[in-house]
Amino acid sequence: MSTEYTSPIMITDSAALEKAALRWQEIDVIALDTEFIRTDTFYPILALIQLCDGETTWLLDPLALPEPQGLIDLLANPKVVKVLHSCSEDLETLAHSLGQLPDPLFDTQTAAAYCGLGFSVGYRGVVSKLAGIELDKHETRSDWLQRPLTASQLSYAAEDVHYLLPVYRSLVEQLESQQRLSWVEDEMLTKLANARRAVPPESYYIRVKGAWKLDRRGLAILQALSTWREGVARQDNRPRGRIIADKDLLSISFLKPPLNMAQLTGANILNPRSQRLYGDKVLSVFAGIDASDGKDFPPLLPKAIPREHGSMLKSCRQLVVAKAEALSLAPEVLARKVDLEFLVRSIAYGQVQLPEVLANGWRYEVVGEALLSHASELQAAEKSD
Repeated sequence: MSTEYTSPIMITDSAALEKAALRWQEIDVIALDTEFIRTDTFYPILALIQLCDGETTWLLDPLALPEPQGLIDLLANPKVVKVLHSCSEDLETLAHSLGQLPDPLFDTQTAAAYCGLGFSVGYRGVVSKLAGIELDKHETRSDWLQRPLTASQLSYAAEDVHYLLPVYRSLVEQLESQQRLSWVEDEMLTKLANARRAVPPESYYIRVKGAWKLDRRGLAILQALSTWREGVARQDNRPRGRIIADKDLLSISFLKPPLNMAQLTGANILNPRSQRLYGDKVLSVFAGIDASDGKDFPPLLPKAIPREHGSMLKSCRQLVVAKAEALSLAPEVLARKVDLEFLVRSIAYGQVQLPEVLANGWRYEVVGEALLSHASELQAAEKSD
């Protein structure tokens, strides 16, 4: 592919889509990106879809074509690799808006990390490193729902896919030479599986920062409130924080019974609007929890790593760093902090166990097995003290 920029083809009607779809049936790889807005909504609003096959760039307007069947067929075509960069939000947007994920998938940000080019490197970074082209930063904060789109917006949108295929081919070549292409392929399957997995509303409370500090009653309140809020957010298509913010849900869950409106007001947690709209709901949740026998309260969440185990966490981290340096990789590619915390907690609980991501596949061979052995040694040393 030439990196010389060419004007994109707009797809705003069925005839143009059908013509493009015929071309898409003849290729084996295509670059893909989306522009979306979710400032004031729970669900992302798909505003533009960009595609490039190495010769032609298309910009598809989903506002004009809300059900672009030719594109949906392309996303589902098992013979065409869909190349994206930092794809997580794109996957969410496409799944919600079109009901179809791009499969098979190749994420150039993941691949770049596995090639040793840096963890979470941006699109412009990989284009600079692999294509030798410096892209301008413009239209990063833009109203993609406005019509007509400006010339600057169209140029920016096209750039986001125009250079992806040369980057993709360079990354595949490096991965094959390093015998790491299968690593990326495994990671892509995991990304798609996670994108297909629906998160139950009643489990959102686990994601609230600081929830581990609550006792079981507090967790029951937090779970009930966050489950209710999730329903309101999805039904009304409003951001969670516009209803009640996470930090406020957590603060409410620490309040002691009995609770009435005056006490809730005095706690000064909710803003006046939220208290007026949702104060009665908060009180009803408290009343229901306090009337319960507690048998169905959620179990306690894992606590923060005890201070006395901080040296164990540091020791495991050092092992990962050493393994990563030997492979010219960022340590986060091998193991995240949350993975190491899981391992150290298992030492404290008396049964050494790796998290699933380190217990299977290539990570087990590269670092998981060594971490398991190291953790067992740390446990034995702790018992002997």
